[in-house]
Amino acid sequence: MKTNIIKLSKNHIIPAGAVLGRALKDDPVSVHVTPDEVKRHLTMECVFRMTCYLGVKYGEVYATSADLEGVAVWIPYEYYKDKFWRNLKAAFKGRMWKMGLDASRNIKPIREYSTAAHRKYAPTNHWYLQSLGVEPIHQGKGYGSLLLEHFIEKIATDSLPIFLETSTQRNVNFYERFGFQVMEEEIVPGTNVRQWYLLRK
Repeated sequence: MKTNIIKLSKNHIIPAGAVLGRALKDDPVSVHVTPDEVKRHLTMECVFRMTCYLGVKYGEVYATSADLEGVAVWIPYEYYKDKFWRNLKAAFKGRMWKMGLDASRNIKPIREYSTAAHRKYAPTNHWYLQSLGVEPIHQGKGYGSLLLEHFIEKIATDSLPIFLETSTQRNVNFYERFGFQVMEEEIVPGTNVRQWYLLRK
């Protein structure tokens, strides 16, 4: 496996969002937000285009190579201090209106619960792993590990915590191998989605 991890720019936002949309379209959160399988990739592509915009503009976004086999979006704590207008602009850039009202309603309880958990378990300076996904045809080849290892090594001198959430036990097992600890496991009220909130101290 040949890789050359690169930092992405605004020119990568659309293709990187598409990669994450394909990688995570069958994630339990994605299925809850858009149950219709045909519509789901378009919805998730909009969501992750927005997150890639936020990462490029306010944080850091990396891919395993110029071929974008895997993509990771990292957001710094400072972003959360004043994010309303930033989110609004990012939603426009991501064409979030294409999600439709049903998807917007479905994602609301998860977003609100996860935001509260984030503030509870990571109230001080830290990095947030907003998204990590690998193209379906490349999954299981170690690309996710490479992206995670790269950033952990990059911030080693700062000793900053990393916060993330996931909705599959398989991902929990993956992150625990890198020193993450489960802070909370809960079914989000009003949904059937189980979420794990993890912190690498």
